[in-house]
Amino acid sequence: MCVRSASQCYALLIASVSHSLSPPAAILVTLVGIVASAPISDKLDILNKGTIEQAHSLINKILEDVPKAHAAWINNKGLTLGDNTIRLQLNYLKSVIPSAPVLQNISNISSMETCLADMVKGLQLHLNLLNEIIKKLAQTDQVNVLKSEIQELRSLIKKLQKQAGFDPSKHAKDEQSQTLVHDLHKDLTTEFMIQVAAHLTLQQLQDFSCDVLRSFLSIRRMTSNMSMAENPKTVQLCINAAGL
Repeated sequence: MCVRSASQCYALLIASVSHSLSPPAAILVTLVGIVASAPISDKLDILNKGTIEQAHSLINKILEDVPKAHAAWINNKGLTLGDNTIRLQLNYLKSVIPSAPVLQNISNISSMETCLADMVKGLQLHLNLLNEIIKKLAQTDQVNVLKSEIQELRSLIKKLQKQAGFDPSKHAKDEQSQTLVHDLHKDLTTEFMIQVAAHLTLQQLQDFSCDVLRSFLSIRRMTSNMSMAENPKTVQLCINAAGL
């Protein structure tokens, strides 16, 4: 539990990404034999700040709504969101749930392109997982709201990819994860396994959403004329989840 002030917690969250950030760097891009310098600051300034703010707001909503969906779905009192002891106890079952992509720290144009593409993949993965689990558990309002927010965030990130001129087709689909999601129903044969799969999916979604939040803090940090105000509730949640 973080006992620091909100500003100190926020500083910790920033520090978790800022250690790898260098001043706006340039990469060389060769096109038809012409070499041009392309600083990441120029690419970031192309992005619509309103779209960035919308995406940032949705990440916060998702982080606030994951616990609500967990409370609506999980009736096993032994499955507590964010409990590291339970994480260790269920570690042997993690192979049931495909892992989310690990988001790169954004330091240049290439890493930003990869990071946005992995955000889209990760959000789609969790949508697919929720849709599979819904076949076994009641479709609650809380889960439906969460799904809608994930879909909207995915659309906004795809919009940012388009604004930046990135080509999503360059990043191959994760066929292995798609197969694992498709086969998930084979493991959901008991009430306990259904509850565990739902818990692990929501826990992983919470962790992944914290990574998305950190990435957007990096984008905001490097984008001209953007405020750094942050929701203290979600900052606290991510700090606690990271065990800081």
